[in-house]
Amino acid sequence: MKVIGILTENPRTYYEMLVALRDEGLRHVSLDFSEPLPANLSVVITTAEERCHVPFDKVITDADPDVAMMKVKEVLACEGETDDLTIGIDPGNRPGIAVLSHGSVLTRTLAPTPEAVAAIVKETIDRHAPSRVTIRLGNGDRTNRNRIFNALWDSGYVGEMVDERNTTRKSKTPDEDAAVEIALTPGYLPKKRQRVAPGPGEIRNVQRLSRVHSEGELTVSRKLAAKVALGEISMDEAVQMQKCARHSDL
Repeated sequence: MKVIGILTENPRTYYEMLVALRDEGLRHVSLDFSEPLPANLSVVITTAEERCHVPFDKVITDADPDVAMMKVKEVLACEGETDDLTIGIDPGNRPGIAVLSHGSVLTRTLAPTPEAVAAIVKETIDRHAPSRVTIRLGNGDRTNRNRIFNALWDSGYVGEMVDERNTTRKSKTPDEDAAVEIALTPGYLPKKRQRVAPGPGEIRNVQRLSRVHSEGELTVSRKLAAKVALGEISMDEAVQMQKCARHSDL
């Protein structure tokens, strides 16, 4: 059976990774630099400083045990047959994405834009080549949600809409945590592309954010705020356009 090796002379790293592996119930062994690596290794955990001394191709050097465990599980999933994949998406300006296999979290990340989610989903599916894929999208943040749904739809994927109430957690990574909860919650399958039309509240929020972005210097117009909400222009561009429009009126 394949195992995970811990190979480090850093006491803190060794202890933290050992505890994390035990908590995850993952089969592991402690290694020594003076001894040859066993033949049944899947991946080696070490530090960035010691990486050059590890004669193995699959090596994880993340100092954060949670991140290291996610990468370990992704390596293990890629080695075996990931026959069932569930992708959860928490909508937002930077959507949270979680990839699960049989209830176990493989990866968690943030997409740079709503439209970028489709490319991340495709890359994930191509990498794991599962026989079954379920995509679940939280139903909050309507405009960004529909932008994500349409990008997925245009790429040939249909995502379930999930009631995302009670998925928000107080943590350092709330969007990624919510994506995990969304992935675990069944939803319904819409049958067509969704209408993308920012509501008054969304436009007001973009205008509020424009004041924060410009340090109180200005508020972008409703028209520019709508373009930001639709992803047609960035906040930087909207603020610059508003400055130009203001100066032209002087």
